[in-house]
Amino acid sequence: MRHDELLWGVEAVRRLVTGVLVAAVASGAWTGSAAARDGAEVEIFWDRNRDGVRQDDEPPYGMASFRVSKPTGLAYRLETNLRGKATLEPGRWTVTFDDERFGVTTAASAVVDPAEAGREKVVIGVHGASICGTAWLDENADGERQEGEPRIGGQRMFRENVGVVGTKIEVATADDGSYCFLDVPTGDVQVQSGDRLGIDQTGWGVAHWRSENPDEKQTSKFDVRDGKSKVLSIEDPYTEIIGLDTALVTTEGKDARALDITVVNPDGSTVPRDLRVGERVKIVGRYRITGPAYDNYAASLRLPDGLRIVETEGAPGKTDDQIVRVRFPDRRPPGQEERIVAVAVVEKPFEHSEVSLWTGETILHPPVDANAGNDNYRVLIRALPADPWPDGRRWNLLVVFLVAAVLVVAFVAWRRRAVR
Repeated sequence: MRHDELLWGVEAVRRLVTGVLVAAVASGAWTGSAAARDGAEVEIFWDRNRDGVRQDDEPPYGMASFRVSKPTGLAYRLETNLRGKATLEPGRWTVTFDDERFGVTTAASAVVDPAEAGREKVVIGVHGASICGTAWLDENADGERQEGEPRIGGQRMFRENVGVVGTKIEVATADDGSYCFLDVPTGDVQVQSGDRLGIDQTGWGVAHWRSENPDEKQTSKFDVRDGKSKVLSIEDPYTEIIGLDTALVTTEGKDARALDITVVNPDGSTVPRDLRVGERVKIVGRYRITGPAYDNYAASLRLPDGLRIVETEGAPGKTDDQIVRVRFPDRRPPGQEERIVAVAVVEKPFEHSEVSLWTGETILHPPVDANAGNDNYRVLIRALPADPWPDGRRWNLLVVFLVAAVLVVAFVAWRRRAVR
């Protein structure tokens, strides 16, 4: 009996220990086993002050790529979620942040194991370069920021890695006109100042970004034609670019002027004359825009019914049968003369009809044209029916007539001599 009682006691103790363990696991008291069933956590953040410790205002690095590997040799890449975190499969892993475009302020590689105290989580701080500048209204349009010239808040600024699709980042300037792009990767980067012509009628100002001193302060670094900076080659994630300022100038006082219209005849002459059905002529309109800002030069040339446009020359545009509309995609300097050219065929006669050149399309709304009265230039032309005796046939008939006249005179002279 004592043997049976002993066996019963051992079984009772076993059951008691099992029950205690189950209760401990259920209550979370045995954290080691609970943690072992879950994978370790990886957290990656932007260490803006580069001290290796995450502060409350330092954001997560969402979708950050990192490498994990096991002692067995198994390895692959993972990404953090938008909160900058990732949970690994259970087990022991080596976590490595190996994106060379950024610097690392903590250990770049660490071993994690949820079953081992102190290795349940790894936090990695990374940082990139920074690009900062100011947007301001260049009141005297000299490209240099003087004391008292107002700064522009809310100006949209864009950064993009050159040649890499999907890398465009946007920020807006603060009330004092300042902006900063942080966490910039190494490589070739370009910044663009947003277009404001459709917002408050200001355009990109004079740029000094071609200066021998690219870090020169208080000068505009953005091209007046497209608002882009030069390509910035960032080789070190510790790079801090400052003074990448953008000047904007008012378009007040801008004047779009239609200058004249010239009709070029089929023989290349420009002497005014009546056109003829069937002729092919070239019509050239000249215009100029003056003012303080670069602009997308634009104009339209309209022909009368009876002339049909068959081709255009020069500036890019849209063509219908009787009208050519031209707009340059890039900003062009003020004071530069432009041409709009239409080659047309005379299809039917018409009486003193109008050819008109209009430059009003250049001025964006609300209009700021200093003199809308010179936006239009007109000339009257006329087309007659086709010449029944074209020049070639006319000359042929003249030659025949002359030859015939010579023959008649010779015959008469011969007859006179024969009669004598």
